[in-house]
Amino acid sequence: MPAVLVLLLSGTWLLSGSLVTGTDPLIVAVGRSAVCCLVLTVVAASSTGGRADLRRAAARPGTVWLLGLLGFAGYAAGTLLAIPRIGTSLTNLVVALMPCASVAVGALFFGERSGPRKAAGAVLACAAAAGYAALGADAGDLDAEGLLLVAAATVAFAVYGFLYRDRLSGLPPLAVLPVLLAAATCLLLPMALPALIAHPPTLAATGGIVVLGAVVYAPAYLVQHRLILLRGPVFTAAVQLAVPFTVRLGDWALDSAPAPSLAELLLLAVCCAGIALVTVQASRSVEPAPSDR
Repeated sequence: MPAVLVLLLSGTWLLSGSLVTGTDPLIVAVGRSAVCCLVLTVVAASSTGGRADLRRAAARPGTVWLLGLLGFAGYAAGTLLAIPRIGTSLTNLVVALMPCASVAVGALFFGERSGPRKAAGAVLACAAAAGYAALGADAGDLDAEGLLLVAAATVAFAVYGFLYRDRLSGLPPLAVLPVLLAAATCLLLPMALPALIAHPPTLAATGGIVVLGAVVYAPAYLVQHRLILLRGPVFTAAVQLAVPFTVRLGDWALDSAPAPSLAELLLLAVCCAGIALVTVQASRSVEPAPSDR
């Protein structure tokens, strides 16, 4: 399952990167959320049990709007609005600190005992991922607001992982995600509306957004949230650090980028070692869901 998540998320980076070159990022964000919501709703509503679970998830409006803001709308808006200010590489560098943020948030607010091995692995993997991002760091218009936006988005998603596990672990991700994505779409739409009116997406871009939301993001979200429930937010965040390296190797395999440098390969090895420290420990002692404690 972790390998599937890495491959799916790598696909989202590759496809999203091609789409945002000619389409406003907020249009891509709201479009993929809306399409993903529609697809997952249709699948969940296809069975009697699924419809009942959807109603149970929708019956918690406070939790739905909070998680929709933290995990989807806030995270997407924060990262996408930071890119024009501080550049893609620096944005990714801050996002790469997600496992460390998850360890800190879990310890401070959720009584999560990560242990020295998991904490060390998270720090090691984050350092390697941050070093990788620093290799491509540009001299963009670095400003405090841009850094604050992406830092807030990173912490918001770290908090989201624990809140999701604690409050909605009794419902399957297939029932929860459509409701959360519906809330996120409502929150993102006002931000994307000016761009939608001024520069509506082309037919080709619209098709790409549909494919992104239905074929890539829908299964990626399902696997991601299943991992959060089974292994915990820190485990899931650590696994996702392999995504930038996988995208880099994919670009090389597709002949759209030169072969990775020695520094990139070394950082990849270090990152994998850090991820292993987190994931191997977690696989030996699976964290129980709050309902089982």
